[in-house]
Amino acid sequence: MRTSVHPFSDVSLLRPEGELLDVLRKGVDSMGGIARYVKPGDTVFIKPNLTAGMPASTGGTTDVLFTEAVVRLVKEAQPGRILVGECSGNESRSIESLTNCGYVDMGRRQGIEVVDLDFAEFEDISIEHPLYRDVVHLPKVLMEADVFISVPVLKNHVSVGITVALKNSFGLVPDDDKLTAHRNNAVEEILVDISKARRPDLVFVDGRLGAEGIAGGTHFKKPIAANLVLVGNDPVAIDAVSARVMDQNPRERYIQWAAMEGLGYDNLDYIRLHGLAIEEAKIHFLTPAEEIMQDSLGKVRLCDLESCSKCRATAEGAMSRFSATPASLLEPVDVVYGPGEWKKPSCINPRTLLLGDCIREKYRALGHWIPGCPVDAEAYMKAMSDFNIVCTKCMDAAKAVMDGYTPEQLKDIRVLAANRTIFRGADNQAAVDDLLLAIGDCQAGYCRNHARRGHKISDVDFDKTMVYQPGCPPTAEEIRSAFEEILRRAKERGPKA
Repeated sequence: MRTSVHPFSDVSLLRPEGELLDVLRKGVDSMGGIARYVKPGDTVFIKPNLTAGMPASTGGTTDVLFTEAVVRLVKEAQPGRILVGECSGNESRSIESLTNCGYVDMGRRQGIEVVDLDFAEFEDISIEHPLYRDVVHLPKVLMEADVFISVPVLKNHVSVGITVALKNSFGLVPDDDKLTAHRNNAVEEILVDISKARRPDLVFVDGRLGAEGIAGGTHFKKPIAANLVLVGNDPVAIDAVSARVMDQNPRERYIQWAAMEGLGYDNLDYIRLHGLAIEEAKIHFLTPAEEIMQDSLGKVRLCDLESCSKCRATAEGAMSRFSATPASLLEPVDVVYGPGEWKKPSCINPRTLLLGDCIREKYRALGHWIPGCPVDAEAYMKAMSDFNIVCTKCMDAAKAVMDGYTPEQLKDIRVLAANRTIFRGADNQAAVDDLLLAIGDCQAGYCRNHARRGHKISDVDFDKTMVYQPGCPPTAEEIRSAFEEILRRAKERGPKA
């Protein structure tokens, strides 16, 4: 593995006009040419973004023809071995994603290896001064490669703002590590640790079609024709430029942390731009907050006062739960977060939540201030319940039935209602194979996603581990029957190994 130190980082912003191979070659030629990065005989590992195996037409995955053009360009440097690999996560097995997205056929055409990282051999890589954990698990084929090339797309992400170069490497770790990082609210931290273990040497961004709004790993409802290609030798610089090109808040903690760790530059003064200027390339991507507000039918107003991604992810992530079920919001709510100046409305909504330690003191008396850095998600949800913003009929009905059981009887189960976990037993870790009881119509989407994500990393039969009771609210008899069913399954399964 080689590392190069440059006084500046390079990013090329290009329009995908003409032959795609020529466009990519033009981009890398502005940074010294492909031979500067790939030497004869090198092993080259290429990582596209195939999250959930979605079609490239959604803007959520790297088009196989784009990756094939990268492969053809790399071949001009006469490498010894080229591998394309992915651990696609979420709904589908990686081999299904690689096949359905055309990568298996492309590998045959180009005579290269296509690697399903679901079954790769992983290495424990020690991280000095980690942000998350002192060991990350990465594929051996990646760590043994001489050159690592990342081939992401331009996407928004409700948890981390944008997902381009640095976030693409999240797909390199095993899926149970991904789920654990999400559960521990530590995705940004692990992204930096992954890049400390293995930083891309080159990045080719398929920005011809992107995904805006909530986007993330599965929500590809809003493709956007950005009509761009980015090429760079610094993933931090690529992300810093991408945030501005996408017209997004650039205060993403993981990008700033990566720069502080010496993994690249986020300061435009240290990034040499080639081709288009940022203002020429800029196209506004609908932010996660903007999509949430649209989908809530006017019931949610999110006000971002130049926040960092810490409280922004909490604020927007929690509200995204209600974007598909605006009927579960009883009253309009304003949510304000960040340290900037607030253009206060002339008539302030009595149900205004102000999130985070950084909210200016002069605003804190204008609504219900929830301190924290970041704000605790449960405190946020509790405030919404206390202000009668969220429908709690299903939660109240479930708790009334649940009071008839002892903690020992309920120790293996988790209960979900009103878009939140209302109970988790002592022996339930909220893992994908733990027992889940979901109550109410608004939990239907969660149950679908839970099963889809779980299918990727587990052979669990979700008909045996999850019980969903629809209704708004269900009757007490229906809820009691659902409790009896999940407890019967707990008894049938016995203690987890």
